Amino acid sequence: MSATAVIDVSDVIERQRRNGVVLRVMILSTIMMCLDGYDLHAMAFAAPSLIRNWGIDKTTLGVVFSAGVFGILVGGLVFGYLGDRIGRRLAIVAATVTFGGFSLLTVWAGDLNTLITLRFLAGIGIGGLAPLCFSLNLEYVPSRYRGTVVSIIMLGYVAGGSAGGLIAAWLVPQFGWPIVFWIGGVLPLIAAVVSFYALPESIKYLVVHGKQPDEVARIVNHIEPGLAATPASRFVVHEEPSPAGSGVLARVTALFDGKLALITPLLWLAYIASSMTMFFLNSWTPILAEASGYTPAQAAFGLSMFSLGGAVGALLAGVVLDRYGVLAIAAVPMIACPLVASLGLAGFSDAGFLLAMMCVGFFVVGGHQGLNSAVGQFYPSANRSTAVGWALSVAKIGSIGGPLIAGLLLARHLPASSLFLLAALPPLVMASCVLTLGLSQRRRTVAAAEPDKVDQAAPA
Repeated sequence: MSATAVIDVSDVIERQRRNGVVLRVMILSTIMMCLDGYDLHAMAFAAPSLIRNWGIDKTTLGVVFSAGVFGILVGGLVFGYLGDRIGRRLAIVAATVTFGGFSLLTVWAGDLNTLITLRFLAGIGIGGLAPLCFSLNLEYVPSRYRGTVVSIIMLGYVAGGSAGGLIAAWLVPQFGWPIVFWIGGVLPLIAAVVSFYALPESIKYLVVHGKQPDEVARIVNHIEPGLAATPASRFVVHEEPSPAGSGVLARVTALFDGKLALITPLLWLAYIASSMTMFFLNSWTPILAEASGYTPAQAAFGLSMFSLGGAVGALLAGVVLDRYGVLAIAAVPMIACPLVASLGLAGFSDAGFLLAMMCVGFFVVGGHQGLNSAVGQFYPSANRSTAVGWALSVAKIGSIGGPLIAGLLLARHLPASSLFLLAALPPLVMASCVLTLGLSQRRRTVAAAEPDKVDQAAPA
């Protein structure tokens, strides 16, 4: 191949076969998201033990939950921007060190104010990792598999939450609540070191920003052996705009350009609604379950079953999204609505409670992860980390509001049945937004196909 040959990286990505580079990106991202999911849920799993050991009121922990989620909001904005500025790889390592380091420090928290501060700081790293992993994987896989791959790495996220339930049930009674944060601190720091050396930078990021042509050539040759790319080759990314300016304001304004003026607000509103229900369940289910008469172990297992059901739902949502588009996942939150409301009903047996939690997780978490699989597909590489970071951060309005409102209502002695009924309403809002997005996507697909039909009908 000529040294001046033009190589379209988008075409290389689209026609690739299974290869070690992409597999390594996916495996490392899945591991990192597993640790991210564990740390996100860590406070919920430690909460019952903390309440007993510290003698604090359970509604007080609503502030701790919301502090962590507020940190996640900040982290999505900060690290999403950094991912578009310094690259996905270094930003991923920095985010992982952040949540791992502050989670480890939580082991030595001795009062409520310190706990709130550390959960906020850990939340910055937790919130920063997801948009970076999404962006990195979306930029290495063909478009026909993007939803599926995001769902696979999110299985790691859900698995991390499930593992936390097992740790809480088996290890906390023996070692106390600090064991949750020992694990949540040491493992991410190890993973950060491994990722620094083993995780490749996004090839599309390097091309769009004109960086490291030698690294681009090396990655391209790994993805497509025999291409014989060299650093002197001209690398391009098909139909990708130039970076939307270097400033924060320019990148945020670009999220509302053209068709994105409708897409971005609908995605944000859907995320807020979905997050209200999901974080309410993540944060308060163990405590509400214990108040309803279940043992601490059953309450922890219930949240793990919620995560397990969500893992299956998330994987199926990605497959359905790749095959049928956004419109197909609109039914998921509609089904979630009555299921969430049913959790407040009395009469569940122990096995029935676990089964109900799995079903709720399937539709609540599955619908939320369907959004995660879809969001990055609407934006170009030059601004993808910023777009995903803002979407996930805006979602934290719901993530903060859900646990905080529930804590306030608990303080007013509102029964669990009423809380679960209120938590069942936001999925209806999400369903409306996803339905509108899906119909808009379908209209654009039909409109794009019409010129082709005209060309085929024209005489030669």
